Amino acid sequence: MYKFENAVNPIKKGLGAFFVTKKIKISVLMVVWSIVAIQIYVNYQEKLQKESRIVTAFSVAQDTAQEEIISGYGYFGTMKLSEATKEKMLENLAYKLGITDGYTFQDGNGEEFEKKVLIKEGKHAVTTLQVISILGNPSEPEQYIVMEIRTKEKIEDVVSLYQKMKRTYEEIGVDGKVTLEVAMEKEGNLQTTDRETLTNHILDLIQAKKVDSIMKNEIVTVYGYTKLEDSYLELNGKKINVQIVMSYDEDRDKTYVKIGVPIVNTSY
Repeated sequence: MYKFENAVNPIKKGLGAFFVTKKIKISVLMVVWSIVAIQIYVNYQEKLQKESRIVTAFSVAQDTAQEEIISGYGYFGTMKLSEATKEKMLENLAYKLGITDGYTFQDGNGEEFEKKVLIKEGKHAVTTLQVISILGNPSEPEQYIVMEIRTKEKIEDVVSLYQKMKRTYEEIGVDGKVTLEVAMEKEGNLQTTDRETLTNHILDLIQAKKVDSIMKNEIVTVYGYTKLEDSYLELNGKKINVQIVMSYDEDRDKTYVKIGVPIVNTSY
């Protein structure tokens, strides 16, 4: 005679197999997530180490730094934007950078462009955010987002702002080109005395190798590459992401030095 319990046993076995399979899957997921968590931690530690090395490199300019500049630009898209939309965009960008009040708006225009500008003049920094519209096709202008922070903060704070600006472009889906630049001055003519010593010292601090060196119009320019910085440009087919520019003012007997990652973005 067929017993009900005999009919139940296969079901029990099936359920047992199901729960065993489920436990295995959960265990596998737990292992995978543990590996992911470890990797996230390792990546975070590596990032901190990279930032620390960059901070150390720029610290050679800390005492004599005139100004640090973080600047970025990126193509946002082809579209028509109202003035209210531009203002809202700039306010959102300001918020991402930690600016919530005390800013003003300005407008500007030229033959083929117009721009909406947000300016925040703080105690330690001046932040300028812009939406620039290129009017080649007035019905669908090209929109660009430009950011700049000029400051004399501590180097570690400046590097943090540099990383924050890069993240801001990433978060809004824009391929932003961001640079960090430190300008300093030294007494005397380092071009003839300590040029190699200073540039090599900066390159060594950030584990960078020299890619090229140029002397033109009494301006020394040294290009280098370090794996501590993700972004880079190409010069004659070679990667570069560090630029050191050195010029001498004979009247003042001072050497002016600019260090840029990945490049010096201001005039020299």
